[in-house]
Amino acid sequence: MLNLAERIIRGDERSGARLISLIEARDRRGYEELTRLLSYINRAHVVGVTGPAGAGKSTLISQVASRLHKQEKKLGIIAIDPTSLHSRGALLGDRFRMKEAEDTGDIFIRSMADRDQPGGVCHAALGAVYVMEALGKDVVIVESVGAGQSDKALFYLCDTIVTVFTPEFGDELQLLKAGLLEIGDMVVLNKCDKPGAEDAMGALSAHIPVKTEGEWSPPILLTKAHAGEGIDECVSAIERRWDFLQKDGRTPESRRQKITMFVMTLLKEELWRRFAGICANDREYERIMGEAQSNVIDPYTAIERIADSAETRLRRGTQ
Repeated sequence: MLNLAERIIRGDERSGARLISLIEARDRRGYEELTRLLSYINRAHVVGVTGPAGAGKSTLISQVASRLHKQEKKLGIIAIDPTSLHSRGALLGDRFRMKEAEDTGDIFIRSMADRDQPGGVCHAALGAVYVMEALGKDVVIVESVGAGQSDKALFYLCDTIVTVFTPEFGDELQLLKAGLLEIGDMVVLNKCDKPGAEDAMGALSAHIPVKTEGEWSPPILLTKAHAGEGIDECVSAIERRWDFLQKDGRTPESRRQKITMFVMTLLKEELWRRFAGICANDREYERIMGEAQSNVIDPYTAIERIADSAETRLRRGTQ
């Protein structure tokens, strides 16, 4: 009987969905199967889409995916949704807005809960990308739940970042604070028929980072995604970006660096998750926290003592 990895390599999307679920559950069997797929990764163009809530990210993705599908591209979409407070699963709101992509019948769409993971994506997102690449997808689109510099994990995960705005994005100071332009390889001004579009276009143009010769220069594109307008230009820009990356000799090294940073981002969260689990039933932690709660010691001293205690036990355990 074929294992999950072998079935995925043969194009079985049900096996792909099963493996993604194992990775989400932090099941070591999933990691073992994923390892078998590593010879089939780094082949797809991984495109991340971020932007403020209500910017129309899901609608834009659906339209772009539908156009790429018409070009006979094989596509996968990973929609990172907020976590339900009741089920702890994905709220699935993004997927409901991807009708055009759903209607094609053969775009692999996977909704995933962010599980309150910072960085705009969830810990299983990289595994899901690997699965889709092993399935033979040409383009994998990842929609972030966040927006701005908090989306650093999305940046580490993707080859290309598309930042989506509307004319109501706010004043220039808010634009700079969000940091969206710093991570974007393409800028899309969606709902461009709304009042203020011309002023928004000017503000965006003024804040696009200046690139040196030979570097990618982020284009600014106008769309009305709900009406399908400007989508062809978006698809063309994505294809130009991929051509640029294919010719750029720095791409393999860039991917290695991004994987390192993605691993470190998830490692910090995993260490915190395990540490929090240990503290939940630790007498020393409870004693120190009790002193802080009673104002016997200040919060900073409490942090130092808890960290020192954990480090001492960690070193003792490695000797």
